[in-house]
Amino acid sequence: MVTKRDEMEPVTDLVIIGGGPAGLYAAFYAGLRDIRVTVLEAQEELGGKLNFYPEKFVWDVGALPPTKGHIIRQNLIEQATTFDATLYTDAKVTRIKQEDNQFYVEDKKGRVHPCHAVLFAIGGGIVSPKKLKIPVHDDVKRNIHYSFPNQEMIRRKNVLVSGGGDAAVDYANECLKFAEKVTIIYRGSALKAHEASAKLFQRNGGMLIFESEIQEIQKGETCAMSLVLNNKRKVEVDHLIVQHGHDRDSTFLESLDFPFKKEEEFYLFCEEPTKTNIEGIFAAGDIQFSKGKLYLLAGVFQEAANSINQIKQYLEPESNSYGMVSSHNHKFDKKNEELIKGKDY
Repeated sequence: MVTKRDEMEPVTDLVIIGGGPAGLYAAFYAGLRDIRVTVLEAQEELGGKLNFYPEKFVWDVGALPPTKGHIIRQNLIEQATTFDATLYTDAKVTRIKQEDNQFYVEDKKGRVHPCHAVLFAIGGGIVSPKKLKIPVHDDVKRNIHYSFPNQEMIRRKNVLVSGGGDAAVDYANECLKFAEKVTIIYRGSALKAHEASAKLFQRNGGMLIFESEIQEIQKGETCAMSLVLNNKRKVEVDHLIVQHGHDRDSTFLESLDFPFKKEEEFYLFCEEPTKTNIEGIFAAGDIQFSKGKLYLLAGVFQEAANSINQIKQYLEPESNSYGMVSSHNHKFDKKNEELIKGKDY
């Protein structure tokens, strides 16, 4: 057995590995189909890639007006809890075992989650921003950001962006809309970002510091922090945005004892969308590759719903191949009454 009995969680129908857009929407749709769900997210926050661009507008989801990433993230989390799904964060999965047609999914805290099916929704792997490994004064840590901060936080402030790639320059251009002064610091002699983005930054008044790296961050005198550079120069700023790339932990799939078919040595290849070659294990979102795949947020929702319909038939072969649409689903009767109460539609 994979663990002691007192460490075992209650048996559930489905464990979803990953709490990004695919995993969250799958949790919601599973509730529509009466599938009990546990979601395990490796990071400390739900939302997946949406956490990388919280203040950027998303335009390409049908019927959704341009909406900032953090709002979509919050809406997805609320939607995922509609039918009482169990969600864990900081719960990186360490192993999966299969015994007698039942799966046992263990997380890093030693909890084992028995289930009848598994859905991988892990995107491109566990992706984390590369963080500074230098001395930082405790009082200024809250002013260091690894994703785009709330725009009101940087309004009329002095902001420095560390990095020279597309993400760094994109963030810097966005900062120019709100901040009083924006500077890019880069260790190279020229930016690596697209030429058009780099020219836009300079044309709009952005400042550049080349062939320099931050070696220490102290408490500032005129601004929140004082950055000590490798040439002993000091630069004072209110906020620091770090864009040094991301680390991707892709060792998880390699450690499992399942002979998955893969695309490009990482993505789970599905001959039929969302069905891996291992019975009882499904995939949705960026981790899933199949013919005609659509790499858009809207496509993630399609795959999530499709995977749940496939899982429902795997768990109950006599069930319908798709769920009842929400506009005619009695599961929403009470919720609909609450929404229209006191409102004129």
